[in-house]
Amino acid sequence: MIWGVNVPVMKAALASITPFAFNALRLTLSTLVLGIADRFEARQRAPLPIPWRAVIGLASLTSLLYQALFITGIARTSASHTGFLIASGPLWTALLARAAGVERPARRDWIGLALAFVGTALVASATDGARAATLLGNALVLLSMIAWSAGTVWSRPVLERFSATRLAFLTTLIVLPGHWLFASAETAPLSFGAIDAQTWVAIAYSGVFSTGLAYVLWNWSVRQVGPSRTSAYTNLVPVCALVVAWTFLDERPSAAQLVGGSLILLGLSLGKSRR
Repeated sequence: MIWGVNVPVMKAALASITPFAFNALRLTLSTLVLGIADRFEARQRAPLPIPWRAVIGLASLTSLLYQALFITGIARTSASHTGFLIASGPLWTALLARAAGVERPARRDWIGLALAFVGTALVASATDGARAATLLGNALVLLSMIAWSAGTVWSRPVLERFSATRLAFLTTLIVLPGHWLFASAETAPLSFGAIDAQTWVAIAYSGVFSTGLAYVLWNWSVRQVGPSRTSAYTNLVPVCALVVAWTFLDERPSAAQLVGGSLILLGLSLGKSRR
């Protein structure tokens, strides 16, 4: 639900701030929030050895590549498109988990995943010039979800012996200089005085909740119930994103989006409804 609300929040903010500047600011705030949470949690646990190779790899994949693809994609497409494409995450997670031997989907799961794939292709190919939804933006969001899913599968064995909070903190901290480098390379220089109050609220929400609290909850869930079951809950993202975007941004989904989104949700619910 946090991520579903975050999609239109980010889309609204990007009307008044450049994408990488927004990312650098919100991830700086996320690093502070996660660092404080890790500090409090560290008082209640024994010191843990840090698997630096895995942490650096996950940071590069989920906190740098994913974030760069996602922010660039959402700047070029609509919030409703983004919400439906995020819902394809369980599809990629299940496929990658099967390829890695982490989980083995049953036959019914594969039928559901096939429906979800058709729905994803339909949403990704739908464009609406009036809403600035483009094939490039859809493709970038889709690639970002594949990167996030790969990180979700990879993180499962790491989280079995490492703190979810500390992993979220370290993966965000390590790549933070890279996001500021991206921001400095944008054509429009970042001016703190030019950021209005509404945009600061969006940065605060996205930083504290979307890439702060939600990261910890996600990692904790992956450790407890596995990557595929955790990813299934991203089915809530398009519902929340669609309602908020329709209400506050006046984004009305097209018929292709609704049909494709319905196929995604139907396919994923079919795969998860078996005993």
